[in-house]
Order: sequence, then C-alpha cells, then structure tokens
Amino acid sequence: MSNYATGPNTFEQLRRSAHAFRPASDDADGLLAPAPAFREGVAQGAPDIAALVEYANRRGCRISGDGEGIGAAVRAVLPGIAPLAASALEFDDLRCATLDIIAQAFDGLAQVDGVGATTASVILTALNPQLFVAWSAATRDAYFPGGEADGETYAQFLTVMRMAAIAIAGDARAQHGIDDPAGHLSAELGIN
Repeated sequence: MSNYATGPNTFEQLRRSAHAFRPASDDADGLLAPAPAFREGVAQGAPDIAALVEYANRRGCRISGDGEGIGAAVRAVLPGIAPLAASALEFDDLRCATLDIIAQAFDGLAQVDGVGATTASVILTALNPQLFVAWSAATRDAYFPGGEADGETYAQFLTVMRMAAIAIAGDARAQHGIDDPAGHLSAELGIN
C-alpha cells in the first residue's frame, strides 16, 4: 500500500471535521441525498441513468446530455455491480473477493470516455452509500500521493476508510460512551 495520509481516526477528530465541513445549507443539494431510483433499478437489472446523472452532477461531476456513455458503462458492468447494491452489504463485507469485484467495476466505469476516477467513485457511491466513499482528486492525492487512480487503489482506499471507521467507532465507545457515532453526530449537527 502507498504511503497514505490518515484522516480522522478518533471521534473528536471526526466531530471537528464534521462541523468544519458541514454543508452551509440543509437543502437536498447540500446534503447530497443518495440516488435510490438508480440503486433500485440496478437491483432490478434496469438502472435509472437519469437519476444517476442528476446525482453525479450534484456531487460536482460534469456529465452532459443524457449520460448515454455512462449508461452503457453501467450496463456493461451491471453483472458485477448488482450484488454490490445490496443494502446489507457494508464495510464489514470488504473481503478480497469483494475488493476484486469493486476494483473491476471501478475500472470498467472509469475507462469510459468522460467518466474518470472521481465520477466512477460517485457512481459506486450512488449504488451503495453504505459501502462506497466518493474519491475526489484531492482525496486521492492526500491518501495516495502519486498513486494510480485505478480500481486496485480505490479498493485500498475503501479498506483504509473501513479501518478509520472501526477506529472512530471504538474511540467513540471507549472515550465518550457513544455506541452510534454517526447517529450522534447527525443529531448534533441537525442533519440526517
């Protein structure tokens, strides 16, 4: 694994970050609500590409038109990503076989003209926000300076995020008596 930076790994660090990066507004665009129509469509074998394009563009992607290229990419990797849409599949399921599927799906999406690494990660985040983390260029550079923006590195990034989540949850429980750090911060910030 590359020499990556660490993000918050204590509950207090996460709390400070959450307050610092809290959206200025509480509207749907600020909170970046997930794209359930896309996720449900993937599970049924007919992804809602219009819902995906809307979600991705709210996340800062610049997908123009109807997303025909992205739609073709999603349909091409559909057999591999459909199981990843399952709501029960979360960070605890990041095993080698799952990471290989994630890396292949990421690479399949990122290789489409106009998609790239950030948009591929946003598509996967729309697919299952409990499992995937969006991966902007700044985040990639912070965690994997000079690293490849490919599926293998994205899978490593998810593993790093899982380790951070475990550390934060353990710290929240041990140091603050908080069993649900995400729920606690959501209530504190007044957002879902």
